[in-house]
Amino acid sequence: MKVVAPSDGVFHGKRIIEGIETVRFGYFWPRSLERLTIGAGGIPENVSKSFLAKIQIVPMIAVFVLVALRNAPGCDVLYANWLGAGIVGAVVNLLTGIPLIVSFRGDDGYLARDRFFWRLFTRWVASRAAIVAPVSVELLEIMRDLGIADSKLRLPRFGVDMDMFRPPETWHDQGTETDVLFVGALIPKKGLQCLLEALQDPSLERVRLTVVGDGYHADELKALCEKLGLKDRTRWMGILPPHEVARVMRESDLLCLPSFTEGSPNVVKEAMSSGLPVIASSVGGVPDLISDGLTGLLFEAGNVVELRRCIRTLCEDKALRREMGSAGHRFMKESGMNWDTTAQDFEKLFEDIMPPKSTNRVSG
Repeated sequence: MKVVAPSDGVFHGKRIIEGIETVRFGYFWPRSLERLTIGAGGIPENVSKSFLAKIQIVPMIAVFVLVALRNAPGCDVLYANWLGAGIVGAVVNLLTGIPLIVSFRGDDGYLARDRFFWRLFTRWVASRAAIVAPVSVELLEIMRDLGIADSKLRLPRFGVDMDMFRPPETWHDQGTETDVLFVGALIPKKGLQCLLEALQDPSLERVRLTVVGDGYHADELKALCEKLGLKDRTRWMGILPPHEVARVMRESDLLCLPSFTEGSPNVVKEAMSSGLPVIASSVGGVPDLISDGLTGLLFEAGNVVELRRCIRTLCEDKALRREMGSAGHRFMKESGMNWDTTAQDFEKLFEDIMPPKSTNRVSG
């Protein structure tokens, strides 16, 4: 198996990660000016805020195709985990005949729904793909509405590490304060500004907020936090490794994800696996995961009043928090959203389009 991906601005070249050959390529010179694929928020956010990122799209795709072609010989399947990589995969498929599977993760699917040129690219990529595997029911319906045949559409389970993200040995609800956790990129579409505004209410003065993540909007959010009088009740943890995120989740009372757009957010699955009740905006694939009133509370994205009501409900009822957290953990176990089942689902997809004895794969 090989993984091919653009540089994250830190590493360029080849290395072995947990036994998997990984190729990270540069696409702009000098490399210190690469902007398209670095930082939180991903390519769509970088393009929206940086002219330099915009002009790097074409060279990145061109280099991506060349590097993928160089690494394709001997591989039996191409897997692209979003539309951008799917364009590269479709070109490589066209030139080599290696079958392609492509996933849609969120913004790429919504852009395909809403913008003409993205729609054209999506239809072309889908025409080259043997299987289209979006991460949520909503994205699957978008693909269907774009005319992609049902025979190509699959909805594999995208799970999380349930051994790492596990409930605490004892419930963290003995004190008089409530610990609310936000995990995500500090960019406007993640909605942290709405959460800060909701917490300004005097009825929530016993709520403490922990923020895990970073992004280009961080300074503005920290300034808003101070302006709203929340500085002493807010911890800014920056980016943490997964095992530390899991630890912080076990120390928290609930997770809040007030996003304006999502695919199938891993952080919600990780929180539910950790036994945390979740308050989240009802966008994208979130309703696929959270049953409102059972495993968490849903609200309309951007509605601060509704968000504040949800927070107040869970802050005032420790028993309800426990009940929802336990129900969420059961949902994760019963639905099989773990890494083993994800591997099994994708193994089945690979087996559907390649000879049974083939084992090599490349993803981009």
